[in-house]
Amino acid sequence: MGLQVREHSAAIHVLLGQKSKRLGRSALYLAGGLPVALPWLVAWLPTVALGAATALIVIGLPLLSTAALSGIPLGAVERARLRLFTGRRVPTPHAPHAREDGGALRWASRRLREPATWWELGYAAVHCAVAIADFALVAGSLLLTTSLLAAPLLRGFTRHGELRVGVFEARTDLQALFLVPCGAVALVVAFLVLTRYADLRARIATSLLTKGRSVAPANQDDQIGQLVRSRARIMGAFDAERRRIERDLHDGSQQRLTALIMTLGLARLELADSDPAARQLVDKAYLEARTTLNELRDLVHGIYPAALTDRGLPTALTALAEDCVVPTETEIVLAGMRTRPPEAVEAATYFVACEALTNVVKHSGATEARLSLRRAGPCLVLEVYDNGVGGADAEAGSGLVGLADRVAAFEGSVHVSSPAGGPTRLHVEIPCAS
Repeated sequence: MGLQVREHSAAIHVLLGQKSKRLGRSALYLAGGLPVALPWLVAWLPTVALGAATALIVIGLPLLSTAALSGIPLGAVERARLRLFTGRRVPTPHAPHAREDGGALRWASRRLREPATWWELGYAAVHCAVAIADFALVAGSLLLTTSLLAAPLLRGFTRHGELRVGVFEARTDLQALFLVPCGAVALVVAFLVLTRYADLRARIATSLLTKGRSVAPANQDDQIGQLVRSRARIMGAFDAERRRIERDLHDGSQQRLTALIMTLGLARLELADSDPAARQLVDKAYLEARTTLNELRDLVHGIYPAALTDRGLPTALTALAEDCVVPTETEIVLAGMRTRPPEAVEAATYFVACEALTNVVKHSGATEARLSLRRAGPCLVLEVYDNGVGGADAEAGSGLVGLADRVAAFEGSVHVSSPAGGPTRLHVEIPCAS
């Protein structure tokens, strides 16, 4: 019996705790609207008045635009309050705007064209009026309930022992005690009114603050720009991973193989006068280790050449041309560039040149080639020429498709001139921020 009583008591405590938390959260949400509304209203009214008064001169239009955009920060604060109250994230109705899309004027112009901006402005105006009523409702409900529940205590602090709470009046101790159950009833009513009204307010606010939501970029140009930037970020992450793999192989596997070769070399010296069969096995292991090291170095160089990171693009391209099977002349002129291009641009340019020279070796049948790099305005211009048979075709698996995709990630362009019989000229332009 005692166990059941304790269980029921614990259940009642849990239920009361949940109800009190819900009441407190609803009261805070409703009352918290006024501190948000008042600063906005105090700033908005003078801005609109001054903007309207000076609308005929230059200063008026920026002020009116600022007033029109002022609903955006209030909407952001309200969405944050809704998340605290409901526990669910309220998505912004505005289309994303990256730094690359322009400065403050471009941002303001774009926001003024969005329906969501005007819905937020309308919500801000209505919220200022409703927030006062919400605060009064919360303050009045809690004050009335608290006063009724504490009536016997409060009566002792009143003049002549008379207590008046709204329509309730207590002149004796018995009347004051009677107000306590009235306070309990008022608390239940306040709970029902505040929680349900707060839920209704939250649903209405969520609907208004997500009106005109942009589920897609505002126009096709924005969509293309976002796709290009996304692809550029992916390529940058890919190149960073290539650098990490190259560094791990260079600092790890290559070093261990070098140590192994040195150990096998010492073993060869120790076995110089020993069993020929043992010497032969050690010699074979030594040669295989050196072959593996050379292959690993070639692999590491292909993943991400150390010269590109350490000494820059011109040195890396020169080394690439020197290693090419087809004799390749280089011409690199980067006058006027005070700083190195971004790492992603350097990597893209290098691997485009690498792919182009690979195509020359595999498909052209050329006896000579030429690689040039120069700066032309905001772009790096890479050209690869060969005197081969020509007829380069992207559909024939020559690697031109992947090459064009890499350049397109930076909004660059690729042009190929390869008539049948040759020669072939590859012209690549990659925008460079330097």
